[in-house]
Amino acid sequence: MFLVLVMQVAGVERPPSQKTQRLPFQKKHLIFESPKSYEKRILRYDPKTGKPIYYDPKPRVILLDAKSGKYAFKWIGYDGKEKTIIFQRADAIDAIISASTSKIASGRYLYIYNIENLPSSGQYLSGFAVQTHTSDVSPIRMSSGYIGKMSKNKEMKDGNWIYFGSSYIKLVAVPGRNIEFRLESSAPPGLVECRIHAGDLGLKGVGEEMPQELENILPYYQDWPSGYTIGPIDNLKTLSPSERAKYILGLLPQFQRLGWITGDARRWYEQNLMADNLENIYKRADQDLKTGDITTEVFAIIQGMRH
Repeated sequence: MFLVLVMQVAGVERPPSQKTQRLPFQKKHLIFESPKSYEKRILRYDPKTGKPIYYDPKPRVILLDAKSGKYAFKWIGYDGKEKTIIFQRADAIDAIISASTSKIASGRYLYIYNIENLPSSGQYLSGFAVQTHTSDVSPIRMSSGYIGKMSKNKEMKDGNWIYFGSSYIKLVAVPGRNIEFRLESSAPPGLVECRIHAGDLGLKGVGEEMPQELENILPYYQDWPSGYTIGPIDNLKTLSPSERAKYILGLLPQFQRLGWITGDARRWYEQNLMADNLENIYKRADQDLKTGDITTEVFAIIQGMRH
């Protein structure tokens, strides 16, 4: 069953500074430049000899605006006129994701994803994709939008990726604003991947295919900024208490790299997880969330182990 997008503007100020500091979405910083070598195009065939007549398409890439990530892909077309396609890189955005879960009346988990498009961004947020490892998801709709299961691709091939996108997002998630996405599942939260993209990714055609050398420059998801968040994972339902402790223990180093837990808190959890003191950990998590020693993501995963 497909998920349904729920988007709401978060019209509140950011919470006060905490000990933890979430890592923003990461970028590959791909370079888009004119091809260093290219093939000439066949214009037509000589009617007398049957041999091809070639011409030079002169393919090139011109940066139009570095901040907004816009480029012009130019070449000489078959009609001898210059052709131009505007390309928008997907990573012209600085953003941070935060996520939390809560149990609703049915006993299912409500997942809330809040993406903050930072003022330094050059574009509006236009799409969000989150990895899940479950087929049990329920639709929640409070606004218009689009959602669909993504087909497998090189960058997002593991698990079931769900994509959220609509024209509504770009109207709301401009630089300096927040937006929320929600979903429900019976599966408890675990660590998953997520990606975003910015700006208008569509390419407006010009009546002919661009040279292959320009086509090869297109990144095909590689320039989508990536990050980590929490998402439903079916396999976590059947873990024994010792397996739950081992799962969290294995994630602690990554939690710290992501800015989700302080060094002191990490050391305390390591000691107690190795001793299987789960009840102490459940109690401590509530306190550490209030003091800013762990984020809502760590709290959600720890509390999700209490099933």
